[in-house]
Amino acid sequence: MHIQKKDKFIVNKPKEHCAIFGVTCNDLGFSVTKYLYQGLIALQHRGQESTGISISTPGGKIYTYKRNGLVPKVLNNKILSKYWGNVGIGHNRYATTGATGYKSTDYMQPFHFNNNEIEFSIAFNGTIANFDEIKKNMNELGRVFITDTDTEVMAQLIGSIALGTEDWPEVLKIASKLLDGSYSLILMTSKGDIYAMRDPLGFKPLCIGELKDSKKNLYFVASESCAIDVVGGILLRDVKPGEIVHLSHQKDIHSEIILKSNRTALCQFEFVYFSRPDSIIDGVSVAEVRFRLGINLAKNDPILKNPEIKENAIVVPVPDSGRSVAVGYAKEAGLPYIEGLMKNRYVHRTFIMPGQEKRKIAVREKLNPIKSIVQGKDVILLDDSIVRGTTTQQIIALLKEKGGAKRVHLRISCPPIISPCYMGIDFPTKEELIAGRLQILYGEQYLEEIQKRIGSDTILYQTIDDLTDAIGKNKNQLCLACLTGEYPLKSIQKLAEMESSIIKSRS
Repeated sequence: MHIQKKDKFIVNKPKEHCAIFGVTCNDLGFSVTKYLYQGLIALQHRGQESTGISISTPGGKIYTYKRNGLVPKVLNNKILSKYWGNVGIGHNRYATTGATGYKSTDYMQPFHFNNNEIEFSIAFNGTIANFDEIKKNMNELGRVFITDTDTEVMAQLIGSIALGTEDWPEVLKIASKLLDGSYSLILMTSKGDIYAMRDPLGFKPLCIGELKDSKKNLYFVASESCAIDVVGGILLRDVKPGEIVHLSHQKDIHSEIILKSNRTALCQFEFVYFSRPDSIIDGVSVAEVRFRLGINLAKNDPILKNPEIKENAIVVPVPDSGRSVAVGYAKEAGLPYIEGLMKNRYVHRTFIMPGQEKRKIAVREKLNPIKSIVQGKDVILLDDSIVRGTTTQQIIALLKEKGGAKRVHLRISCPPIISPCYMGIDFPTKEELIAGRLQILYGEQYLEEIQKRIGSDTILYQTIDDLTDAIGKNKNQLCLACLTGEYPLKSIQKLAEMESSIIKSRS
């Protein structure tokens, strides 16, 4: 979900914006709110700003409840007991940069569209790149907007198209031709139908499942398969890029339309960082990908040929995202895997504050080295990515100054992030990305400069070829834009080139 920037705060990890989950039951007297709660809990990692649900009743009405906060806080038993319905959709939101000031429920999802002509509720994950253009066109039609989100623009667009036809697959097909961006969305009608749609390039994951017993049949749609596992369902398959799937107990689960594209562009960060390890995305196990990423790093690591370092080395993950890759690295390298950094699990996010001392305090509140383990050791530190480099620098300093590590060798499971994302991931502009900025300033020597600035003794990134090999997909099936600067969407490519030109002119 895109929200226009107001305030500016700093993130040191990429942030996924949203999670979506939907469920429908053939028993009209059954309430699905428990399943919505369980599914959204399983997807909490994709968004922690707000949570919401929309429930459709057999009487043809939609009721929506959404608030700021984590799932257990928002959807407590008191709330769940009030909402009955056999069909529902839910959403977890991580708002884009600057959106924390928006406390109004108008900015949260699901977006409940209701006027004198039509009623539906939608939830989506992604970013609509051309939403300003669509909004301008909608304004010319007399549409009035109450937020600055692309979610509302999408809802207004769908609502306008629906005025001319009650054929929902056709409505979504027309809308998809006008939307330029990344999106997986679910739409619930007042008649209790759920439609799931994935953009033609398949940037964002989306899957469907079912749960059947002697009394009832339930169908699910979710951002990740782990949510279907948690509710006790069976994963049926992924929604294909460009596909519109109809979840209906009159017609079961069936595909309505598949919009063809010359290529796909599944976000590689789903495998590197965003998705839960127990999820399967487009037929690929996230846990196995991360394990292979660690193996690849160890195979290409020159320090493992140095007997002095190898005899003294331990493999330490940055918790929690570095664990899977560290296990793969340790196995391939034949080195001990040790938890050398302890994480305070009650610190949910680290928004780094201005000022060197405040930055140090922020990291120390979250992580603490175990001195008895790392002291005097060559610590091979595994992490998923480096964005600004601020947090990485502080972790390395902690390991050396407080932990007493002899050397710290940083190993990153993702290739260098040199370009910003305009397809629904919240991390900084090219000028703020440490790899992007230093590549422009230092050319081919930029990796050495990164190493100097973050204070590691050596540094090794994953290569793009090894990344795609670990995922098991070719470059024409993945979005690698943040790693290459080559964007699948033409409108975004122009924007990225303009930003690079500005940075060059400043330097």
